[in-house]
Amino acid sequence: MKKLLFGLVIIIAMFFSYSYQLPIMSTWEALDHAEKHLQNPPKEWGKSFSDYDWNDTPLENVAVSLNQKSGFWSNLTNRMNWEVTIKNNGVEPTVVIDAYTGKLIDIFGPLN
Repeated sequence: MKKLLFGLVIIIAMFFSYSYQLPIMSTWEALDHAEKHLQNPPKEWGKSFSDYDWNDTPLENVAVSLNQKSGFWSNLTNRMNWEVTIKNNGVEPTVVIDAYTGKLIDIFGPLN
C-alpha cells in the first residue's frame, strides 16, 4: 500500500512539474498567431481586419507582453498569456492569446 501511495505521489509531482515548466511560444510565434486571429476572428466579433496590410506595420507600432494568467490554478502552475497590441491605420486592437497553444482568449481595445 505504501509503494502504491508513494508511486502516486511521484506521478502527481512529475505532472505538476511538467505543467509548471511547459514551453512558451516565442515572441514571433505570438505575433504570427495574433495576426491570424485578427484576420480570421471568431464570428461573434463581427469584424475582420483582413483588409489591413500587417506587413507594413513598423515594429515600433507593435507591443508584445507576456503576462501571468489570473486565478488560483494559473498562479499555482505559472500559466501565462501573450498580449499583442498592433497600431495600424488608426486601429489599435489588443489580442490576448494563450502562451502555450496560441488559442485566442480575447480581443479588445479601439477596434473601429
